[in-house]
Amino acid sequence: MKPLTLDNLSWKDFYLTDFFQLEKGNQNNMAILKDGNLPLVSAKKTDNGCKQFIAPNGKRLYDGNILTLNNDGDGGAGIAYYQPFQMALDSHCTALIPKTEMSRFHMLFIALCITKQRDRFGHGYSLNNSRLRTFKFMLPVTADNQPDWDFMENYMRQQEKTILKPAIEYLCNQLIYSELTNGGG
Repeated sequence: MKPLTLDNLSWKDFYLTDFFQLEKGNQNNMAILKDGNLPLVSAKKTDNGCKQFIAPNGKRLYDGNILTLNNDGDGGAGIAYYQPFQMALDSHCTALIPKTEMSRFHMLFIALCITKQRDRFGHGYSLNNSRLRTFKFMLPVTADNQPDWDFMENYMRQQEKTILKPAIEYLCNQLIYSELTNGGG
């Protein structure tokens, strides 16, 4: 099968609000947070935005299978991350909660499309509520100008396989080597 590429696609602008409900994070007093097992997603440019692990503190928790968008931060303004697990969200991020069911591959693709525009934002020009309501990003579309969900799904599946293949091969080789040299013990 021929690899999918982003070349020769038709693209169209969409508003974030076409697909997502926007909710600003609510964790705003980091000094009182206690350590725990719940990821706290902040406006970091690394580690999928995870700043630390905290204990629930009575503030809203966000279910997984959403995107988070950095409103500002340490060079991370405009970065979108897919979040698979329940989390707390600090006030420098916005939860993008899908209005309709989306696969993680759809959301990973959308996160990439949003993040491609991150150069537009920073401390002097952060993503506030007003800018988020008018924020547009481009998606590939079908002949009838609807998002090409099948392409997005298949493209991201292909990317995941490409990225994971060397790691899986390495781990399998390590397991085989361990079995041969240690007898499995």
